[in-house]
Amino acid sequence: MKRSLLPPCLQVQTGVALLTVLLILTLMTSLVVYLIEDEYLAVRRISNHRDYEQLYQMMVGNEQWAVKVLERDLKTNKTDHLNEVWNNLLPETKVNDGSMQAIVVDMQGKFNLNNLKKKNDAWYAVFQSLLRVLELDESLADAVVDWIDEDQNVSGARSAEDPEYLLKNPSYRSANRMLGSVGELIWVEGFDEKSITLLAPYVSALPASEMKININTAANPVLRALTKEILSESAAEVLVAGRGETGYENIDDFLVMTELAGRAQEVAPLVTVSSLFFEVQGRARYGRLTGAIYSVLAKDLTTQQVKVVQRRRGYS
Repeated sequence: MKRSLLPPCLQVQTGVALLTVLLILTLMTSLVVYLIEDEYLAVRRISNHRDYEQLYQMMVGNEQWAVKVLERDLKTNKTDHLNEVWNNLLPETKVNDGSMQAIVVDMQGKFNLNNLKKKNDAWYAVFQSLLRVLELDESLADAVVDWIDEDQNVSGARSAEDPEYLLKNPSYRSANRMLGSVGELIWVEGFDEKSITLLAPYVSALPASEMKININTAANPVLRALTKEILSESAAEVLVAGRGETGYENIDDFLVMTELAGRAQEVAPLVTVSSLFFEVQGRARYGRLTGAIYSVLAKDLTTQQVKVVQRRRGYS
């Protein structure tokens, strides 16, 4: 066996030096890895922030495009119908590193839940009819009235006010104000995800009451609910066909339809051929992000402008 020619003390010192060098190399390697990871995360943060800003601008661009189209429509047309430019605003369109799409929905083609200020008025009857058309419990109308009205008086056997809501877990109070969105119905007595899903395509929660239903854009279930004696599905289809390419030019053209014989006086106060409220649904994808913006737009007949009155957005 070959022995080291170095004395024992020098052998120990050499071993310590080697360990020191290895420790320094380990620390330096760890530091380099940490710096690389930190730099990578910084680049990702900057990239995500850039994508987020780009995505947001794309969604707002959808919204502003809808505003301009509706302002032009406001100045040139007296009616609103489904064959107008706003109803085919922007199909899904590819852009650099992403895509965007904009859909505009006439919110007055739906029943405005915030019309339900009190029980036993014309709007209450229409909502009850709509619930029957959709095979939902009519007592849900009482629950919505009590959620919106300012008193604590229960309107029906299955509705509720603060005493009932405070017994829930978690407890809460009735809103005593207009609904902020259709989704708020999940807090109202008697509603669940299934009933809201059935109802949502045909109702809105506009920031105003007494908003009439646009007969040129309303779906069949809404048209069927305009009368206390629910119209048949075939009658509603005839009313839709009567719109033609450009919709009903005035209410009288709608009221003289045979399907509404004897019901004109009942229906007249509830309907219109033009709308003030629209929702633009702007969807976009950029980089790794996708997002959507839902903005309620309102026409101002005095200034001839369209304004954003509500906006909500989400990302994934």
